[in-house]
Parts: sequence; structure tokens; C-alpha cells
Amino acid sequence: MLLRQWRESDLDPLAEIYTQPEYLAYMPALDRDETARQIQAFMRRWQDDGVCQWAAVELSTDRLIGRIGLLRHHDWPVEPDPIEVGWTLHRDYWGRGLATEGGRASMQIWRERLLPDQRLISITVAENTRSRAVMERLGLTLRGTARWRTLDVVWYAIDR
Repeated sequence: MLLRQWRESDLDPLAEIYTQPEYLAYMPALDRDETARQIQAFMRRWQDDGVCQWAAVELSTDRLIGRIGLLRHHDWPVEPDPIEVGWTLHRDYWGRGLATEGGRASMQIWRERLLPDQRLISITVAENTRSRAVMERLGLTLRGTARWRTLDVVWYAIDR
């Protein structure tokens, strides 16, 4: 897997991921226009926040298989402007350790370059046991629940 900056050509493969029943079991649907706006927002966040999720691509084919990395959330209700490590992968790439691998790479950047951020969080819905297992493999621990955007979520964290 390669983590790279976003391209306009990533729109259709990411929009496809957002239609998969496995994605929709835990996350609200995003249509093609919303996905396009999200990719544009990811590009801007690199400039505005200095950090964002990357496009995750299969090395041998350059096929977009998801998104992995860090996001700064300016609307998190628990504390101001935390950094989150997160991932979304195409269902065909589940169970290969890619979320853990990308999460570890992201955490390394947090440790080395985001020194003022004393806590790293990760957010999901309670039913998403696969993502929760990745969070635990990365060393994050359950810290609580919150109502965020339209979802009831659990959040994990690790402190420096």
C-alpha cells in the first residue's frame, strides 16, 4: 500500500467505497457530489491544518483502495480541535492489516511532527468492532461516548 496526496481521478473509486453495504453499516451515505466535495476538503486541509488523510492505493496497480491518516476535527464536542487517526477501506482489502499499517504510519507522524497535540483520538460507532480492534492494536484505549454530527460514537485515545 502507498499513501499519497489526493487526485481528481480518485473520485469514482472513493464514491464506490461509500456505496458498499459494509461501509453503510456504520457510516452515513455520501453521494458522488458529496464525495467530490470531501476530496476537495482533504486537499484544502493539507494547506489549512497541515495534516489530513491520504489516498490509500494498491502499490502494484495504483488503484485507490481507501483513505487513511490524520484529520483535525474542528467540530469535536469533547475537546477543541483534536487530531484523529482514521481509515476507510474498500471491502476487498479488509483483513489484510492495512488499516493497522496505515494507522501506525499516521501515529508516527503524530509523534514526530505534531508535538503540541498531546492526545491522538480515533472515532467510530460502537457496533464497528473491526475498527475498534484496530484502535486497540494501535494502543488506543476507550475513553468514552459522544454524540457527533448525526452519530452516537465511541472514541479511543492515546496520550503522549
